[in-house]
Amino acid sequence: MDKQTGTFNSTLDEKGRIGIPLCLRDSYEGKLVILHGLPPSTCAWVMTEQGWEKMMQRFEDAADANSLAWPIYHTFRQILIGTKQDIEIDKIGRISIPAAIRVNMGLIRDCLILSDEDHLEIWDSGTFYRYVKDQQELILSTMQNLGPLRLFGPKKKEGENGDCPHSGFTGRDNAVSLPAQA
Repeated sequence: MDKQTGTFNSTLDEKGRIGIPLCLRDSYEGKLVILHGLPPSTCAWVMTEQGWEKMMQRFEDAADANSLAWPIYHTFRQILIGTKQDIEIDKIGRISIPAAIRVNMGLIRDCLILSDEDHLEIWDSGTFYRYVKDQQELILSTMQNLGPLRLFGPKKKEGENGDCPHSGFTGRDNAVSLPAQA
C-alpha cells in the first residue's frame, strides 16, 4: 500500500499522546519506532521497524562510503540509537510520545504530523512554521540555481514552449522565475 503524504494537525494531550490521522494508520500498524529527528529539524520521527532498519542501513552505507570520522559517526549513532524507543498505536489511534522526546523537541500541545513516504515527523506547529520561514533564503537561492522551475502541468517536450492554445494559458505562466538577489 502506498503511504499518504501530507501535513495533518493534531493535539498532544496531557499524557503526551497524539492522534495519528485515520488515513495513515494502516501504514503504521504494529510495533513502531520513535526518535529525535536529526538537526536542523526539531521534530520526532516515527517509522515502522522495517523503516528503522532501512534507515540505519542507509546511514551505515553512507558512513562507510564517505569514510565518516569516528567522532562524527559515533555522535550520529548516539542520536539515532540513543533516542530510539518502541511504541504502538493504541486502540483509538494514538501514540504516546516519551517525555524526553517531547521536552527535547518542544512538543507541548498544538502539533503537526508530516507524512513522508517512509516516516512521520511530529513537529510543534509554531516551531515548524518558524523553521519553514527560516529556510526561505535557502529555498530562494536553490530556486535561482535551478532557473525557471516548472512546478505544475505536463512536462514540456523538447522544442515545445508549453503553451496551451485553447485556454490562453502559456507554460511561462507555470514557471517560477525569481529575481536575482542583490
